[in-house]
Amino acid sequence: MSNYDTEKDVYVIVHGQKHLFEPIKSKLSAFGFKSDRLIPADMNKTGNPGDLVAMVWPPMAPKEIILSEIIDFNGNGQGMGAWASLNQKELERISLD
Repeated sequence: MSNYDTEKDVYVIVHGQKHLFEPIKSKLSAFGFKSDRLIPADMNKTGNPGDLVAMVWPPMAPKEIILSEIIDFNGNGQGMGAWASLNQKELERISLD
């Protein structure tokens, strides 16, 4: 895994599968991310530019975590909730195996 700022907030998106949050948190902690900075994503409130997003993918049968950085807000995103209004830059994919 590349060197990322492990002090940044990381918003974890599990697509409603709340039982995945703790396993994802453990996996990311093993890569050096601070567990107190791993935050369950909220549909109504996003992070800020510079924060990170860890999203399980694909939504219904996750096989990996897509780690991205929030770049800015675009205001016309596609998808659900406030997160659809973000531009993100994919940084890495982490296998769940």
